[in-house]
Amino acid sequence: MTRPDRYAALESWIAETQRVLGLLEWTITVSRDASDLEAWADIAPHSQAATAELRLSADFWRQSVDKQREILSHEMMHLITCRADQTVEALEDALGSLAWATFEPQYENAAERAVDRLCRIILPLLPPLRLPKA
Repeated sequence: MTRPDRYAALESWIAETQRVLGLLEWTITVSRDASDLEAWADIAPHSQAATAELRLSADFWRQSVDKQREILSHEMMHLITCRADQTVEALEDALGSLAWATFEPQYENAAERAVDRLCRIILPLLPPLRLPKA
């Protein structure tokens, strides 16, 4: 008997979550390669197309299912805010290195807190996460 694929289950959850969030125009690819960032997960939306790559760290799989759902929901919220983030990122050259070095960390922190707040509001509406054990 073969083991259920946790990536297939994850992709199914993402598809259902996209429906709930009104993000059906997005094509989200789940990378099988572990993220090298210092985060449980990250999502990289394309700057012009409605495509994004979701990457998970090895530590993501060691979290509780509730924490995994929270992490994934947070990353999905980034698709809602990504165009505003990209607009701000386009200001880097115009602001210059000194102003950008001051502004960018402040904006990044504010944007993450906004995504966290959206996630807490929306999380009860999202489907349960059912990933098979590794």
